[in-house]
Amino acid sequence: MTASDIARILPGAVISGSDRAFTALRADSTRIRTGEAFIALKGSVTDGHRFISDALRRGACLVICNAGHPVDAPDATILRVPDTRAALPAILNMLHPEASEVEMVGVTGTNGKTTTTYLIESVLARAGTACGVIGTISTRYLGREVGSSLTTPGPLDLFEMLHSMHTQGVKVCVMEVSSHALDQDRINGLAFHYALFTNLSQDHLDYHHDMETYFLAKRRLFSDHLKGTAVLNTDDGYGSRLFKELRDAVSYGFRTEALIHPLSLDNTSNGLTMLLRSPQGDISLRSVLKGEMNAYNIMAAVGICQAMGIPLDRIREGIEDLQGVPGRMESVTNPKGLSIIVDYAHTPDALDTVLKNTRAFTRGRLLTVFGCGGDRDRTKRPIMGSIAASRADHAFVTSDNPRSEDPLAIIEDILKGITDRDKITVEPDRRQAICRAIREMKPEDCLVIAGKGHEDYQIIGTTRIMFDDRLCVRQCLEEGTGR
Repeated sequence: MTASDIARILPGAVISGSDRAFTALRADSTRIRTGEAFIALKGSVTDGHRFISDALRRGACLVICNAGHPVDAPDATILRVPDTRAALPAILNMLHPEASEVEMVGVTGTNGKTTTTYLIESVLARAGTACGVIGTISTRYLGREVGSSLTTPGPLDLFEMLHSMHTQGVKVCVMEVSSHALDQDRINGLAFHYALFTNLSQDHLDYHHDMETYFLAKRRLFSDHLKGTAVLNTDDGYGSRLFKELRDAVSYGFRTEALIHPLSLDNTSNGLTMLLRSPQGDISLRSVLKGEMNAYNIMAAVGICQAMGIPLDRIREGIEDLQGVPGRMESVTNPKGLSIIVDYAHTPDALDTVLKNTRAFTRGRLLTVFGCGGDRDRTKRPIMGSIAASRADHAFVTSDNPRSEDPLAIIEDILKGITDRDKITVEPDRRQAICRAIREMKPEDCLVIAGKGHEDYQIIGTTRIMFDDRLCVRQCLEEGTGR
């Protein structure tokens, strides 16, 4: 691919310098290698135009930048366009035309995205369809798995992933689509054959500032990128709002007017037993997944998979095949037989849901360990404190990922929502909080460790240290903590 090849598809593009071929396109100057092109993109935090000189020093043979931006490099090849961000989708589709050959399933919402992608992936495997997944925990396909740093990658990485998936034979990609990704145009240039909306509750208000802006970002998946079927949780107010806007959408929920709804549901410590009504007929299934929220996730997966034309038997088998999702209502097995659950719940609604659902099968006391992340929405901290104190018999308030904030200041924000201080223990050290909670457990009690789920690190200041709630539980028990 050459600079002139790119210029031909972009109205208003002007080349200065000699026409040059390049081997790859990068938006991060630190990843540039000799012979690659650099595109300067303006983001929400910084502007790539500031790093053009760095990209050239590292061997960029072509720079794509906005018209009018001065570049002091007379020997460099510069492709100036009216707006690099607007031009990027066309460039990526030209560089990676195979990406559009992968059938796309987009999953968005505050909670349930990850579990639903695992469920859909499991059904597709049972149906014999080669599937890739891009999400919060990892990017994986055909036996390969790489941990994720973002729920939804940047556009250049995303197109490269889809190109690689296609060349390896992947037919369908199931992708978590975050509100940040939608707002920052990370999926521009992609069309989705199916799109799922799980729910919307308070989160990311440090970024979006209010719920309406947050919703409108999520809505873009359906208004700007969907060319096929929408599957929507209409028990959720925002999902119901979307349902009124979209033609031929598939609804799911507990209300009988939803196209997919439960006729019966049994939630136990061993999992769910459900009988669902659906457009293709009733489906009876069992799942090791626990809680009403996972009933929603299962209904969501049924809706998407039916829209894809997968037979009911394969859908049931695929859902029953899934033996759990990392850090999502994950039971930590232990020789003492204690009921200890690790969950990613880090929003008010998610914490409320996981505690409410766990209460349903807890015979003794319900205990929880939780904290709130630093440098994120502060308004949810007292709300989560209130939820923990009201839903649990005892709550251990601790650190999550404090980042640049003082952990004690975060805890003070949480405590503002708690009136009955007798129901809480403050322990800033997360490891000690978990050990103390286990030490308090009796045989019929249940402990929910919330907030970090699958994460195997803590971010303290700018340092990422190894920390896994599940490993911590096992270490505490091996050291003699617990009864």
